Amino acid sequence: MACVQCEDGGVSSPQQSEPPRTVSHTGDPAPDRSPAPDGAEVFRIDPLTLAAVALLLFGASFPVAGAPLLFFWVLAIPAFAAYWVLRVRTTVDGRGLVARRPFTTTTVAWSDVAGITFPRFGFGKAALTGGGTVPLPGVTVDDLARLSAASGGAVPDPTPPAPEPETDTDRPDSRADRPADQ
Repeated sequence: MACVQCEDGGVSSPQQSEPPRTVSHTGDPAPDRSPAPDGAEVFRIDPLTLAAVALLLFGASFPVAGAPLLFFWVLAIPAFAAYWVLRVRTTVDGRGLVARRPFTTTTVAWSDVAGITFPRFGFGKAALTGGGTVPLPGVTVDDLARLSAASGGAVPDPTPPAPEPETDTDRPDSRADRPADQ
């Protein structure tokens, strides 16, 4: 197999492809289809979770099929799980945030938010200036850039700016700076 010397001194085979330009192997999550006011961002539970609910329904169907009068109530578990996945969400805009949970809806203005905390597992919580917290369903640490953009700067974006791509003339060991005998 023939090898080729790279500019940085490494060795590469002619069949080696160029590495991908993206950082992550996953694409952007599917955009939310629910209506939201202009400039608002909606954070929801991943719709793929409904596949797990379907498996729960499949598993619950066996006791119900065996003894329907005794186990009919088991079907309420997957029904509530589907309701939870479809109902809970957090809507964020420049004025504040709206957190919808299974039975309640909480609206909070940005002036009442002291900060956003993220537990080790689960969704974020808005710490309020008067004490207490408001759970933010669907908001994770990975959503901080979207949360910052939707809040109009009320939540600062902690991600560093992307570095400028390096060109050959920026590198000190570029071919333009090397003597001709190398």
